[in-house]
Amino acid sequence: MNKVVLLSLLSLTVALLTSCNENDIEKRQVTITATMPSDDLSSSRLGSIINGVPAADGFNLKAQWKDGDKIQVFVRQDGKVYQVESPSRVSDISGDGKTCLFMVTLPKSVNRDKDYDIIGVTGVEAYIDGADVVASCDLTRVGIDSSDAPLLPMWFACKKSSTQAKFRHLCAYEVLYVYNSSESSITFRHSGFEVMTPWYKYSDKIVLTGNSFSGYEAGQTDAQSNEITIPAGETGTIMSWYIPRFDVTDETPDATINNARLKAIVNGSTATSTDALKAYKSIARGSAYYMQATWDGSTLNFSNEFCPDGNHPHAIDLGLPSGRKIACCNIGANSPSECGDYFAWGETTPKTSFTKANYKWYSSGDDHNITKYCSNSDYGIVDNIIGLQPEDDAAYVNWGPEWHMMGTATINELLENCTIEWTKINGMHGYIFKSNTNNGAIFFPAVGWYNSGGLNYLEDEGAYWSCYNSPTVRPDWAYVLSFRHGDLGWIDLKSFGRHNGCNIRPVYVGQE
Repeated sequence: MNKVVLLSLLSLTVALLTSCNENDIEKRQVTITATMPSDDLSSSRLGSIINGVPAADGFNLKAQWKDGDKIQVFVRQDGKVYQVESPSRVSDISGDGKTCLFMVTLPKSVNRDKDYDIIGVTGVEAYIDGADVVASCDLTRVGIDSSDAPLLPMWFACKKSSTQAKFRHLCAYEVLYVYNSSESSITFRHSGFEVMTPWYKYSDKIVLTGNSFSGYEAGQTDAQSNEITIPAGETGTIMSWYIPRFDVTDETPDATINNARLKAIVNGSTATSTDALKAYKSIARGSAYYMQATWDGSTLNFSNEFCPDGNHPHAIDLGLPSGRKIACCNIGANSPSECGDYFAWGETTPKTSFTKANYKWYSSGDDHNITKYCSNSDYGIVDNIIGLQPEDDAAYVNWGPEWHMMGTATINELLENCTIEWTKINGMHGYIFKSNTNNGAIFFPAVGWYNSGGLNYLEDEGAYWSCYNSPTVRPDWAYVLSFRHGDLGWIDLKSFGRHNGCNIRPVYVGQE
């Protein structure tokens, strides 16, 4: 056989082998659609962690895919686990960042004609341990005054027949604000809660076990957290992770912490909060929980959700020039992060339908036929009453004479004398108002507002009635503390149609 023929045969053989190999790879490729886990937790709990670099103001992180995200993929069949050689890179990310596609090339050892499971982990490194996939969760506590917040790991598991990867959070996290009211600087290390059942404050691994991959195996170890230094009179911030115990399944993602006390190491010595937490709260994967504590030089005092205890409402001292104190929560709410009730301006009974026709102070639903609180004859009967009278003040009627609705002067005081931060508390977005003169803080949840079409802009906007309308120009409008988050957002004193539904945050004025 001459050389030309031999070379031709070799070339043909190589081409055939290459073609077969390419065809084999194509047969082993599976395209999967990945979905972010925010919808797992309910529509009221938006995603709080992204896989990758934090992508929102401060630490109010959004669950979104981004270019460059990778997913470590494992395949389990007949009790054996195989790792896909190269991490899968996401592609075709949707406009809202909630879904993407990624490609999995099944290992050659996997029999494609038999059942198998695909397991994916992102946000942390993962590895094979026997017949298990282990997510490495060596997540140390981190002071989060900088932009290097650690990532929350996520995972999915699906069967051969499925091309949908519904990612789930593996952990929840806590953000703790510590105010140092002592006269000297302190070093502070958060050691978690004394009682965390069925959630652990730390683990070095999470094992995805069983055919359903719904259980967790976590060791209750006391991690060495990063220390932060808090100067006298200042506030430090530190993050902690909580990982579910093996008996917390995806079907029961929430857990209640009972009778727990906050623990910390202050200047090298153990400190425990003085107040026990009774039925503290439910914890859900993927959610952030914001808390406050004060170190007074000898004692660590814990404050739940900016309140000293669960007996709401509280009158919070923000050091305002007027001396007025602001309620910790809205009328109708049981905590600072709850929505509460919605009222039309000058009405004292909450409702969920808001139209001109059912507004108390419009005759026959006509906003140019106002029957009370009008100083312009073009809009109705002129009475020149400026500001709500007690019988029309929802705070006075619902909470008693020591509470009134906010005045415009009080709203301006809040805007001028507080540091304002957009954040998320117990699943609800909103603004924290932190006093510039003391350790007081209050939270205004972004609970939207009602018009005739229903509830608008939940989680994006907030509108809180003042006790004043616009007396002469537009008496059918009233003043609100209004805010919207985002590049085109605002937080200011604005006017709003009186018949619409807004929340009310009372002001404590003391006994009359």
